[in-house]
Amino acid sequence: MIFLRIFLGHRRAFFQPCAALTGILLLCPLPSEAGSSPASRFQGCPANGQTGPVPAPTLSPFTLPAPLPKGLALYASQDLAAVAPAGWHCLELYGSSGAFLMLKPDAFPQTDSTLEVRISGPGIQVSSTSGTTSGRFDVARTIARAFPTRQPFVQSVIQEGIEPASRFPTGPYPDDQITREGDRDIAFVTPAHTVGFGTESRLTANNTPIKGVIHLTSAQDLMTIHVRLASNKSHLTQTIIDQTRKLNADFAR
Repeated sequence: MIFLRIFLGHRRAFFQPCAALTGILLLCPLPSEAGSSPASRFQGCPANGQTGPVPAPTLSPFTLPAPLPKGLALYASQDLAAVAPAGWHCLELYGSSGAFLMLKPDAFPQTDSTLEVRISGPGIQVSSTSGTTSGRFDVARTIARAFPTRQPFVQSVIQEGIEPASRFPTGPYPDDQITREGDRDIAFVTPAHTVGFGTESRLTANNTPIKGVIHLTSAQDLMTIHVRLASNKSHLTQTIIDQTRKLNADFAR
């Protein structure tokens, strides 16, 4: 899916891509954490999508809400930010319906195939999906499953007649573990080898659960975080979710 780049205040930054091939800018791993300054624990993330590649910021457009625990770093494009294990790679994709920031331990392909990349191992995705553009179909699908008090929005999308009602099944995924945190917020766990909210991302099912949160803003946009870590880093999952949520202002709207 192609996503719309959503500018969160359109922050200024100087750009310095780490590597480029076929027009797509990618980044090098973070330096060793030993002896590093707080600034060296920031990694800028390039973007690619509807209007072409966007270089990675060299200065963070986002401010950390708290000091990072050892082993974690701040990653950010101009639009979205995430906390993730140090030394990972990141890339934002954007288009007509939103933007999402992907992070994983190994490098992204340095070709146009990044637009179709899937993450089969450890990975993190932070997504912003617009409820007023073509993203409204994905927003409506999530509302149908997650937010029973917001069903009129789903019906308004169905009544457009562009997609049939069968494309908007109601009720949670049967295998997901859901914790409701209000009428516009849920936390979820999608178990290993199952389809659920966790696989509504570029993370594909494997033998490790996917954990995350979904927030529906007052403007009917969706903000989501998906996290799957290797077993030796799984204790960092909730810290990553909590700090990533605080970094992205739309989680408070």
